[in-house]
Amino acid sequence: MTINTLYVTPAIGATAQRPKINLCAPWLFDMGFTPAALVQALPEPGGISFILRNENIWKYSELYTSTKEKGGALIIVTSGANMEITGKCIRNAGLDIGDSLIARYEYGYIGARKLPDKAKVIPAAKDKHTVRLTGKWMTELGFTLGAVVTASVNPGSVTFKLQERGIEDYCVLVKHARKNKEQLLQVHMEAYTQCLEVDGAFLERAEFDLSDAFIATYDYGIIHVTKLDFEQLGFW
Repeated sequence: MTINTLYVTPAIGATAQRPKINLCAPWLFDMGFTPAALVQALPEPGGISFILRNENIWKYSELYTSTKEKGGALIIVTSGANMEITGKCIRNAGLDIGDSLIARYEYGYIGARKLPDKAKVIPAAKDKHTVRLTGKWMTELGFTLGAVVTASVNPGSVTFKLQERGIEDYCVLVKHARKNKEQLLQVHMEAYTQCLEVDGAFLERAEFDLSDAFIATYDYGIIHVTKLDFEQLGFW
């Protein structure tokens, strides 16, 4: 399976705020979700599944009735490889506006599950010896351009900690990092956005399989990166 990130946003033009999930990506074609395809959306604990129903279905009326009984909806992929669902089906899954979802997909199936609060999916880097954090989301956590950060590694995790007096206490931090086998980093620019990364032998203690994706849980001044546990998120 491959993964992606989805978001629950407000439906445009609705008189009352209704939640919406919009899927619009080139990979939909490869997964069989082509224009005019019939898709069954079913709420499940903590998320929604989208199942391609173009082939081997019973009567449409029976499929419609069965889907409604399960709190779901039938939708059609539009000509622009766009798939959208709004309203009750999303709420039946326990989701609401502002939620982030991780989607796992294969041919004919997309399963989406809610991410924990203050969490973000970190895709695997092309360089398999690197964990790389990028994006403006880090700014709100204090990881602004030039900020000094310590990175520590334990089996199964990497933790980035902001050092707000990093410039003033730099010499002290260098000694501390050496003593505790940490790395001292600075937030730098990469492709017009903030970036932090660790690589090489430093990551060996994390015991990561870097072909996988990771999840970053965060709060102000700290980002904790671990391997994605799909079972914990409700996937089978």
